[in-house]
Amino acid sequence: MARTRLAVFEAPKSHPGGAVIYTWQAADVVNNNDFLTTGREVLLILSADAAPQDVLIHSSPDAYGREQDLTVNVLAGASKAVAFTQRDGWVQPDGAIHIDGATADLSFAVIRLP
Repeated sequence: MARTRLAVFEAPKSHPGGAVIYTWQAADVVNNNDFLTTGREVLLILSADAAPQDVLIHSSPDAYGREQDLTVNVLAGASKAVAFTQRDGWVQPDGAIHIDGATADLSFAVIRLP
């Protein structure tokens, strides 16, 4: 099954950097989501649900033998940010980070840092 690919929005390279322009993308609860990674991405998660919701981020084996996925709990009406400053331990064989949202009330945005 093909995952729904999230767009990655580039942060400005100049200093002061100015605003990052991005759009929220709804979680695909049927196919799930992914995004291509360079190791400079921040995943923003927004919940419009009335209850806390989970987002599962799939891990991959790393140099330390870690293989446990990460579950991020987002409170009702809240947001969270998860930084991926390295690919090791997260990138899948297709070069992407795989994420599964529990409900369509979750939205994602991916920012790539310079």
